[in-house]
Amino acid sequence: MRRIDLLRNPKRLIPILIGSVAGIFVLIDRLFPGIGSIANGSQILLNWATVIAAFALIAGSTNVIIHHIKRLASTDPKRWYSIALLLGVIIPPALAVYGYSTQGRANVLELGLFQDVIRWVYAPISISLLALLTFFGLTAAIHAFGAGQREAIIVVSVALLFLVLQLPVLAGLPYLGETLGWIQRYIVMAGLRGLIFGSAIGAIVASIRILLGIDLPYLDR
Repeated sequence: MRRIDLLRNPKRLIPILIGSVAGIFVLIDRLFPGIGSIANGSQILLNWATVIAAFALIAGSTNVIIHHIKRLASTDPKRWYSIALLLGVIIPPALAVYGYSTQGRANVLELGLFQDVIRWVYAPISISLLALLTFFGLTAAIHAFGAGQREAIIVVSVALLFLVLQLPVLAGLPYLGETLGWIQRYIVMAGLRGLIFGSAIGAIVASIRILLGIDLPYLDR
């Protein structure tokens, strides 16, 4: 019934056809490179997508800035969090404009000021968020452990064991460093690669569903 409704509604059918045809066109170019007409058409589509994405980024950033400026003027008790978000949205492009206008550098990564921001602001915040994420995950596993789930018992036991073994006091124990290194090189790396493979397969499946029009995330439901 849903497919029939889509076929009867040109406003929804045309975007699906455009997106599917363009995606399949670019996919063919990536799978079979060197075909002249397909390669040229694929490059044109990618250039269009780049321009559209740039304007979408500008429109989205402008909308976010306007929304949080209005929030600062309101009586919302959490409005001061908007200051941090506005600084995060405004500072990177401001640094890029400053570097291009004063030093003629189009790459913001070459600016010493930008490197200082990364070193003293971004890196500490990222590490802190990663540590919080670790403990949040461990807390969720402990709650699942309380519910009697067997998988949670394994996760909590391994996590607590590794947290204890990372203590500096235990670093001098014989064979401990070599054992941890072996576990990280083989067992942990195998788990990480499994997660990467799973994410890649999930992305491929999601892309195919979008190309075939099964999932329509870009249309209002």
